[in-house]
Amino acid sequence: MRFGVKPERPSFPSRAKLRLNESTYKVPSDTEESSGEEFEEAVVESSDSEDSFFYASESKIPTKGRRIHGPPKSTSEQRELTEAMASIKLHSTHSDPLTEWVKQNQKEAFEIAQARIRRSQTAMTNLYLTAAKITQTSMEVTLKEQELRIASEVQARQRAREEEEKREQSRWEARNKAIWDQVDKVAATVEARLEAERKAVEFEKQKQEAEKRKIEEERRKREDAERERREKAEAEKRRIAEEKEQEKERAKEEERRRQEAEERERKEVEERKRREKEELSKVDTERRQAGITTPSEDWDRALEITTNVKHGHLKRVKEDSIQRRQWSAIRRGVTLRIGQLTDDNAEITRISNQIFDTIRALDPSSDLYPAALSALAKAIILQAETEVTAKLDTAGPLAAVVINLFNLPGFEEVLWAKMVTRGGGWIIGNYVMKRQGQNDKEFRKLAGYREDETQVDRQTRIGGIVSLYFAICTSPRAVSMLPTPFWPTKIWSFLTRILGEPRLSKQSLAPYVMYSCLEVAAPTGLTMF
Repeated sequence: MRFGVKPERPSFPSRAKLRLNESTYKVPSDTEESSGEEFEEAVVESSDSEDSFFYASESKIPTKGRRIHGPPKSTSEQRELTEAMASIKLHSTHSDPLTEWVKQNQKEAFEIAQARIRRSQTAMTNLYLTAAKITQTSMEVTLKEQELRIASEVQARQRAREEEEKREQSRWEARNKAIWDQVDKVAATVEARLEAERKAVEFEKQKQEAEKRKIEEERRKREDAERERREKAEAEKRRIAEEKEQEKERAKEEERRRQEAEERERKEVEERKRREKEELSKVDTERRQAGITTPSEDWDRALEITTNVKHGHLKRVKEDSIQRRQWSAIRRGVTLRIGQLTDDNAEITRISNQIFDTIRALDPSSDLYPAALSALAKAIILQAETEVTAKLDTAGPLAAVVINLFNLPGFEEVLWAKMVTRGGGWIIGNYVMKRQGQNDKEFRKLAGYREDETQVDRQTRIGGIVSLYFAICTSPRAVSMLPTPFWPTKIWSFLTRILGEPRLSKQSLAPYVMYSCLEVAAPTGLTMF
């Protein structure tokens, strides 16, 4: 809040200008009427009484006769020092009228403001008291209304709480009754289960006791039986010993008689063999002249061809990196083309010519040529083992390709030898026997068995080879005489050799391979024979 008083004195600019002209701080100049010496005397005269303003006591005021250190001051310096001291004294004791006026105005304004504040506080107090009375009256009315409303609400809530307590009590009693009913039921169930378990334990105990008695009875019976068995065994041993003694006697007699009979039989056999040898020599000469061989001779020849190719030419090819890459490329190409074969004359001719040109380009005197023929023969046989067994009609096109490739020198022998060895000798009717120094793995492989191959798989695989072999022997696409191993007369040789060898005809595979032969070659064989 600002307080103001109407000024009753001259304005501040006028007073300031007047004060500037009449300032008590002004030091007289050299041109004024008062000389410096008079001013100095006035100052010096009053200094004895006025120095107490600057010191704590009169005793501490320095005397006029104190020693002045340094050189003496000039008149102008002394005058300046005297003026400065006089100015300081006047400044410390001077009372400024403007300052007094401002203080007086501030005091009057403060008193006026205090009076106004007292009047305003009195009015505000009266107004506050009046508003407080009005507010108190309104609050009393409102309080009475609230008390009535709260009392009615409390009564309503009390009634609702009593009703809720009654409902909760009813629910609690029903829940408590249901819980106790459930407890009684569970207790009855537990008692029944415990009773059943007790009965089960008693029954199990009785059962174990009965089992124990039974085991004891069986043990006793076993002991009795063992004792009887030992007695019988001892009696049997005595009887056997007696029989052995008698048997030795009989054996000696029989051995003597057998030796006599064997001697007679040996002489008869030697005589018969001599006569048979003479006859066989004559027959063998005629058979060899006719080009007829025995199963064992065919088997030995097939093994010789296969071994020569596998352990000779093919081994040397695999040892040479360049020839091995060439052989691998030929094998992949031949396998691919054989797999693309269909029952189409143009396709048969195309594939035959491609294979023929590929292999015929090789030098027959090199190791690569027999190795390529072996790869070709193996691809054809694998095709027969998979495709011909699944569909017999595929044997015809495959046989046609084989007949076209008989123009390759030596191919018929390699193919025939590989078919004989992979088929376990069945296509020539030879019973494979284990040779001296040969282990079981080598013998089974030579006999046509493969690892992890079931009997059904073996029958199917060898049946496919037999079907292809006789499809070649009886193929109507042959325009010239087939090689000797593939003559149509091999049908008769095959059947007679199997039927004439009991070790083959008694095997379960014999009917299957004979059926595979007749299924392909029966019409041609019927016409021929």
